[in-house]
Amino acid sequence: MDFANYRKQPLFWNGIAMAVLTVAILPLLFLDTRTLLGVNVWVKPLKFSLSVGLYSFTTVWVMFTFLRDWKHQHKIQMVLTITSFIEIVLITLQAARGEASHFNITTTWNQIVFSVMGTSISIFWAFHLWMGYKIFRKEAIPESVKESLVWGLTIAGFGMIIGFMMTSPRPEQLEAMKAGILETSGSHQFGSGDPGKGILFFGWSTKLGDMRVPHFFGMHVMQIFVFLAAYLSRKVDTLQNRTLVRFTGILFLSMNVIMVIQTFNGESVFHLNPMYTSLYGISLLLISLCLLKIISQPTKMQKQVTI
Repeated sequence: MDFANYRKQPLFWNGIAMAVLTVAILPLLFLDTRTLLGVNVWVKPLKFSLSVGLYSFTTVWVMFTFLRDWKHQHKIQMVLTITSFIEIVLITLQAARGEASHFNITTTWNQIVFSVMGTSISIFWAFHLWMGYKIFRKEAIPESVKESLVWGLTIAGFGMIIGFMMTSPRPEQLEAMKAGILETSGSHQFGSGDPGKGILFFGWSTKLGDMRVPHFFGMHVMQIFVFLAAYLSRKVDTLQNRTLVRFTGILFLSMNVIMVIQTFNGESVFHLNPMYTSLYGISLLLISLCLLKIISQPTKMQKQVTI
């Protein structure tokens, strides 16, 4: 793709908008000293602008490269762009007000913001899955490339579902609501006690279950598979490569599911639990071996000499 092609893609401009927003937010981290729950108010919109920008730039490549002839591809891009843009605008606006954007039901406005964000991301998720289904049904894509794209988009879809797991009000919150106390509905934290010092920038708990970790992991494993698909497009499409990609996908998805289970049990993914840590370690080792094996395969451009 050259710029003449990029400039016609809505998701490309969404990525550019996220890059501009990221640059605009950076100085605010130093100029605005306000904090929310112990974190600078501008950290959250910065994280989301980076995340949405990365998603936009990788997805526009997938759409243009493999679904260029699909009559709905421009509509899909428009919906993904609009819904993610709504999300970012509301998160940034709440940060400017010094208010939490997620789980905040303290006022009517905050309830509206939380509700609109939930609706917007639900629509985003549905259209993301539609795109993945179209990739799955596209026959012209080499099988190993398709396998990689489908796994990446599917795991990202699962990662998005994990976000909804955080929005359900907890029993104590429901009791407070019944008493007329409207403060929060849902939380990214699972378990009770001291969450410990959060990981730099991300703020993820190192002691208690933090559902943001598997949510982030699931959504951004997609980029690994998109890069793998781009690499495989230059490789010979073999049954071995398809099998290796499928095994890699199963391992990544299994890791994501295990992260969710560990978080529901109230334990941080970064806590050195012998069982969970061993499963992660073995999975990452096997994934590395699969990727090394794929890299060792011949490329399409390899010259053949006939004797």
